[in-house]
Amino acid sequence: MFPLTRACARSALPRVQPTHSRPLHAALSTAATQSRELPASSPVAERPVRTAGLAGFRLYWKLAKGKLTLWVSLSALPGYFLALPGTIEPSIAAALFVGTFLTSSSAQTMNQMIEVDRDARMKRTAMRPLPSGQLSSEEAARFAAGAGAVGLGMLGVGTTGPTAAVAAATMVTYAALYTPLKVRSPYNTHVGAISGSLPTLMGFTAALGTGLCVSPWLPHAAWLFGMQTLWQMPHFYSLAWLHRSDYLQGGYKMFPLSDTTGAETAAMSKPYLVALCILPWAMSASGAASWMLPVGAALPSFFWWHTLKDFERRPSATTCRRFFLGSLSYLISMLALFTACARASEDSSVADKAQDENVDHVERTFLEPAWRAHMRSYLLSACPHEQVCRDLLHTCGQTGGCPLAKRQHGSSAA
Repeated sequence: MFPLTRACARSALPRVQPTHSRPLHAALSTAATQSRELPASSPVAERPVRTAGLAGFRLYWKLAKGKLTLWVSLSALPGYFLALPGTIEPSIAAALFVGTFLTSSSAQTMNQMIEVDRDARMKRTAMRPLPSGQLSSEEAARFAAGAGAVGLGMLGVGTTGPTAAVAAATMVTYAALYTPLKVRSPYNTHVGAISGSLPTLMGFTAALGTGLCVSPWLPHAAWLFGMQTLWQMPHFYSLAWLHRSDYLQGGYKMFPLSDTTGAETAAMSKPYLVALCILPWAMSASGAASWMLPVGAALPSFFWWHTLKDFERRPSATTCRRFFLGSLSYLISMLALFTACARASEDSSVADKAQDENVDHVERTFLEPAWRAHMRSYLLSACPHEQVCRDLLHTCGQTGGCPLAKRQHGSSAA
């Protein structure tokens, strides 16, 4: 009787749960859908404090790809420090660095405005300011226009007109050529490498202007541009292989994306590393740098080559990441070594003078920046090689006993 009675009682009670659970579930689903579909300008989607203080700075830093832009700005400095005809002008150096940073920020922002839909599909980029809705496309457009205009103005007024022209060419090739090509051809990396290397010329134009075309520093500008162009290929190949699933999800076309094992990516990168190992020796052999350039480059080259061989033997995310990081240490080392060791020959002017004076033997002379000559004079007294020469061989510092600090006979400050 009791089971039957309880059953009858349950049947007699109204069933309120089923009639209300469905509408509630539907309402919640509708609300969730609407919240996901809210436009970026919606008061709910916006974060009122997102552009204030440190939070706003972080958003625009991400929009400018601050870390990448910082590397671009650093690559513009060696040419200025090497080719400037007199002492370093802090105002020009600051204008060069900040102007390069702003124009690169503008180019990176335009890149993200074009790729916002594809960035939203990729885990690595989904939380960038534009696809996440933290900044609107109007805010990004204003930032790109403002940063680009201020950066170009700063370069044109604070440095030289050709420097601003090179910066403008970099922006155009990056946003109008490289970015659209990323979804059309795997050769986009080659175009991007050229665009990413143009800032290396800006330091030379900041120091010399249009005079670079007839300057003895022109081969050095070409060398630095070529070195960074070659460097970018294995650098971005390793990055593409690391995030190949993300890039495929975004619809991009790059050679490493079809490489499932990593062997092809390592094979594609190897010729570029071989060429980069040869470049310092070729530069010194031509007289455009002291022999300390290839000697100094041996260590970063060996380290980067070692990470490549490790990635080749044991392809994995870990070894590929080491290869990628090795490229960064190589670049910063080569920029420093290039600035410290490069030199320009004055052969033509000296030969003409010698011919006018009927001198048979022409002594080869070299140009170098004045700051480097001053630094050598300060460091020479503390050099252990010079101390050995003075203490054991009883020679003075002017004999040039130091193989590192030794000044080329007949050299002059630029």
